[in-house]
Amino acid sequence: MADQEGERAFEGRLERLFAQAPAFGDAELFALRVSDRLDRGWTARGAAIGALGLVGGVVLVVQAGSNGAVARAESLSHNASAAIGRALDHVLPWHITLSGVPLAGEVVWIPVALAALALGYAISRAIREI
Repeated sequence: MADQEGERAFEGRLERLFAQAPAFGDAELFALRVSDRLDRGWTARGAAIGALGLVGGVVLVVQAGSNGAVARAESLSHNASAAIGRALDHVLPWHITLSGVPLAGEVVWIPVALAALALGYAISRAIREI
């Protein structure tokens, strides 16, 4: 019976020892080094994603410029602004000529560029969370 009590006491002490992690003198340094390695990896990944995005953007601009997409978009923008101006001239009750309203390509492309930037930011944040 005394043998069983000694065995239980030993098992209890053994369980307590395994439940408590031993404190090492360099634990803070180790945690700092691991954190630095993780941060370094994300910095490199972010730089690689940015560089690849820049290369993709340059390829897009070259491809769009080489097949006349910019000229077609400009023509469509001019036609659309003229059509909107004519439609507004007929709809509004007062007689103000709106055909000179500047609805050029900038008005169309700036929101598209901002939406693309927002999408790129959202994708980069999603990748960072993975």
